[in-house]
Amino acid sequence: MKKYRILVLAVAMVLGVALAALAQQQNARRQRWQRLRKAQQQAVETIQQHAAKLKAGMEERAQNMQNRPQSDDQRSKLRDAWRKWREEQMKLVDALESQLAILKGPRRLRTEHEEAIGELRAIRNLAKTENADKTVEHLDKLIDKRQKKYEDTRRTLGFDQ
Repeated sequence: MKKYRILVLAVAMVLGVALAALAQQQNARRQRWQRLRKAQQQAVETIQQHAAKLKAGMEERAQNMQNRPQSDDQRSKLRDAWRKWREEQMKLVDALESQLAILKGPRRLRTEHEEAIGELRAIRNLAKTENADKTVEHLDKLIDKRQKKYEDTRRTLGFDQ
């Protein structure tokens, strides 16, 4: 009788620990999902703000195009303003791309990365069979560069937490 009591107690303890671990994993998963959801909502708001800035800049540029200056000095000022606007536009586009990566989420980002790397590896393997050593070397560098960029993106966006 004592044997069964000890056995039942041991099984109950193991089940209790297993259920606690399972509950902890579900809680961690739920928190990760909530963090991602919050980040995605913030990304949508940021995208809307950046899109409004881009639209305003484009409308301003269209207005400037209609009122073309006649003097060289005015044209020079307008060219400088356009150059500055273009730089700001590129910064906004880069910011939009990072916000879109947040919206895509870690799974889709990983899938797109694996597809791109897979294609490069297939080309690398073909080059290797054709004894194109310089091409293989270049593709290895390119694959490493893309892998590093992907890992940096994941870290920057907080997907590695």
